[in-house]
Amino acid sequence: MEAIFWQILPIVIIVGLGYAAVRFDFVSQAANEGITRFVFAVALPALIFRNLAITDIAGNLTFIWKILVGYYGGALAVMLLGIFIAKFGFGKGRAEQHILAVGASHSNLILLGVPAVLILMGNRYVTPLLLIVGLHGLIMAILLTMVSRIRAGQAGELPKAIWQTVLNQAKNPIFIALVAGILYSVFDAPKMPNTANTVLRILGNAVLPASLFGLGGMMVRYKFAGQMPEAMAVSALKLVAHPLIVWFIAGPMVLGLNNWAWVAALLAAMPVGFNMHNMASRSQQGAALASTATALSTVLAVVTVIALLYYRSN
Repeated sequence: MEAIFWQILPIVIIVGLGYAAVRFDFVSQAANEGITRFVFAVALPALIFRNLAITDIAGNLTFIWKILVGYYGGALAVMLLGIFIAKFGFGKGRAEQHILAVGASHSNLILLGVPAVLILMGNRYVTPLLLIVGLHGLIMAILLTMVSRIRAGQAGELPKAIWQTVLNQAKNPIFIALVAGILYSVFDAPKMPNTANTVLRILGNAVLPASLFGLGGMMVRYKFAGQMPEAMAVSALKLVAHPLIVWFIAGPMVLGLNNWAWVAALLAAMPVGFNMHNMASRSQQGAALASTATALSTVLAVVTVIALLYYRSN
């Protein structure tokens, strides 16, 4: 347990530095947004493309479909559980049901999940990590579109809605890097020039400090703003139910994965992503819940990650 604590401590310290820097105005909110935008648009795409380009994608297809089914099957399950609990447990309307479901199912993968896996599990599991992260925006948008359209009695509009979702994601630098890296690997492109490889490696190395520092700065916006019972329910679904379901599906009991399943479970144990707050802001409902759930789950994630790593080591 002590060794796990010392592994996690650097993550907590860097996030805390980012929080303090923005909270006390050493770094402005605008500058911090620039840091996070650099991660999303440059550093993480470089990391994804470089690593997938040299990965044997074709030779790992069996593992790849299993890890994706395991992670996103768990995400769909907690999304539906979130709707059920919001409706029957808290009597929320449809808009707030979907906001709670997004919080339960969308992990903070980029700013916390990527550095957490690389720091806590090492580079040898970078392939499942980057596949889940690279497809997260697309698959979660499709799942949410399917659930919302079916619930609204608009199943006939699904093909058009899903196609629009795909077109929107086609502009995402992370998704573009994923597709480019897979194509580079599958079609056996020539060896990457040393200069290009070095540039991509340097940019990719910036993901860890920039992500964690940027996350800390962003957390200044999120406060405990009420609706604590609902926020606790979201946090329980996100930090406990999601990783347990993912491990059950992807792990030895169903799909038979081992170390890759641990990567998926650790990503599922990440706190509520910022999608929940963004959705609440657009609909002008559930903003207090989204703020509280984001802050609460980010704090509690330290406990769940320690528990997960302790169980894995025993």
